[in-house]
Amino acid sequence: MAAIGILGGTFDPVHHAHIQVALTALRELQLDEVRLIPCRQSPTRIAPLASTEHRLAMLNLAVANQPKLLVDDRECQRKGVSYSVDTLTELRNEHPDAALFFIVGADAFNGLLAWHKWSELFQLAHIVVVSRLGEELPADGELADILAQRECCTKPGTQAGSIITGLSCQLPHAASQIRAALKADESIEGFVDKAVHNYIQENRLYQ
Repeated sequence: MAAIGILGGTFDPVHHAHIQVALTALRELQLDEVRLIPCRQSPTRIAPLASTEHRLAMLNLAVANQPKLLVDDRECQRKGVSYSVDTLTELRNEHPDAALFFIVGADAFNGLLAWHKWSELFQLAHIVVVSRLGEELPADGELADILAQRECCTKPGTQAGSIITGLSCQLPHAASQIRAALKADESIEGFVDKAVHNYIQENRLYQ
């Protein structure tokens, strides 16, 4: 059974933590590929500062040497807000026999009950929760109950329905910090791929 990872976000800009999360999931869950899917407009975040074209270009540069990380532009082709349930439905229809692994940060997972048609996500994919430094999963309430019912720490043998925990990202930086550093004319060396850094400078992004 094929195993496909899905990592969405604004990628404004893509940075090392994004790539580390994708590679960690790829390795730990023995996935065949991870699709990085930038959205045109997130329902929970402010509009991206960089254009869709720039964000796609930076993503392609960041994964140029990672053959199992693929840039998927389907959400960029849509108009309006991108909902995860719509993207996962499309991918499930395209890959009816595959296991889908929807990768999210712990901060995003903690807001799951506010997502559009959140309960349908479990019919379409497994949810992989990646924690960064200092992030914790809920200990009580409805989401904690759902986590207790569905949680597993290893790769399941089914196509969908589990919540996989135990993966972590050791890089603390976020895209907002990188944008703020660029606006302040501070160095972002070590935060983004060199080719992405050059692209940002050449196109005078986030200034």
